[in-house]
Amino acid sequence: MIPPRAGITIHDHNPPNEGEAGMSKLNLVFLAMFAGALVWVFLLDDDTTRSIQRQVLTVFSPFIDASSKVENAAASLADDPIDPRALRDENERLRQEVSRLRIVSQRYEQAREENDRLRRMLNYKESAPLELVPARVIQRTAANWWGSLVIDKGLADGVGTDSPVLTEAGLVGKTAQVSERRAVVILLTDEQCRVSARIEGTPEQGILMGRRGGFETRPDLVLRFLSKDARLQRGMMAYSSGVGGLFPVGIPLGKVKEFSSQEIYGEALIEPAVDFGSLTDVFVVKTSAEGEGTRAGGVIPAVPSPSQPQAATAGGQP
Repeated sequence: MIPPRAGITIHDHNPPNEGEAGMSKLNLVFLAMFAGALVWVFLLDDDTTRSIQRQVLTVFSPFIDASSKVENAAASLADDPIDPRALRDENERLRQEVSRLRIVSQRYEQAREENDRLRRMLNYKESAPLELVPARVIQRTAANWWGSLVIDKGLADGVGTDSPVLTEAGLVGKTAQVSERRAVVILLTDEQCRVSARIEGTPEQGILMGRRGGFETRPDLVLRFLSKDARLQRGMMAYSSGVGGLFPVGIPLGKVKEFSSQEIYGEALIEPAVDFGSLTDVFVVKTSAEGEGTRAGGVIPAVPSPSQPQAATAGGQP
């Protein structure tokens, strides 16, 4: 060990500075004040002590409650851990419930639409001037979808051959082969079903028929033998004229889509009033005892709409 040189003093530590000395004095002061407050509290009477305790608890109660909630949540997570398999099962159950409710909603909507449709049919049957037999479509074939269909009414129900078939929207066609409880209906879209027709608001009359090779949902019809210079506008309604006596006057047939002038006569393309692709229920004009359709000579009322005026009474029977 090297001895210290003469005149040089070696210190083991640095002397305290003024800041540290001040902090030590301040600590002593706070310690003395805390001790004095403690002695003062112990010297107070019981009522005063309880009052101070209540005030302290009031001040610190929010912090105590928050700490308790955190502890309880942590304890709950520790006691009841989340099971991924249970979560997947619950999610699958909820998904199945949503699918079930969606199906219920769809069935309710279908029932509401069916109820509205049947109500319209009932109102139409009551307001029509003809005696109508309600019938349901029971058979259609893909090979002859736009040509014919089969209904569940026949001779026993007052349905005869060549009886007009219609809905509240317009003319569907006419009956062909009829048995005791069944009848084949030739649709208006078939070339074999021809109707004498007139255009509203004009003197134009012609023969309406179907077109071969139509595969659309609502295939267009052709109204032939019109005047070459007929002034027809798009949207004009075509109605049955009653000429020939088979179909009553004023049954809606469709709307004019376009007009063309041929070499000898004019020809109009008609959009049908009936949606032939979704027929489920129809009406058949009831046959009298003599075997002819009951014809009251009046106008067949159509369901009124902003784009479809009521049929005019012009035309008459032959």
